[in-house]
Amino acid sequence: MGKYAKAILLAGALMGAGAVQANADAPLRMASQDGGIPATFVKRAAMEGLTEIELGKIALSKSKDENVRSFAERLIDDQGKANEALASIARKKGIPVPTALDTQHKSQVQSLNAKSGKSFDAAYGEHMEAGHSREIALFQGAITGPDADLAAFAKKTLPTLEQHKEMAERLRTSRAADSSDSTTRYE
Repeated sequence: MGKYAKAILLAGALMGAGAVQANADAPLRMASQDGGIPATFVKRAAMEGLTEIELGKIALSKSKDENVRSFAERLIDDQGKANEALASIARKKGIPVPTALDTQHKSQVQSLNAKSGKSFDAAYGEHMEAGHSREIALFQGAITGPDADLAAFAKKTLPTLEQHKEMAERLRTSRAADSSDSTTRYE
């Protein structure tokens, strides 16, 4: 291969690498064009809140366990208030707020809705514990984020999310204890 052919191949490879880098930077450019970190936080926080409310409603209709029902009522109330506060801040900043579940969150709701009885209660508790872990991490990140209003909202809301996670953990551990008690009794 001649030196010009090698130079053309090398230039093509470098241009290809530049295109790959440009594509890798595309989400960053898009994030800054659509509001960046504040918009991402608003979208994710609102979506988690909407999901918790939907799952709470399902828990109220499906569960016979008073602890699960009480937890669901608390979530619906707390998340409703948090979503209203978040939407108010977002509207002032011109950041769009989701009002309906996206495909991923609809799928989570449908999956839990397909369960019933103790299977539902167990899955609901596990989902709430994992979901609140993600939500806590999201809010902790927002506290140090670039938007002072959203940081203040996150800081104010975080203790409630931590309480929710503790409640979900207690639900899970009480369900595990109930399962081991029933296993022991019937052996």
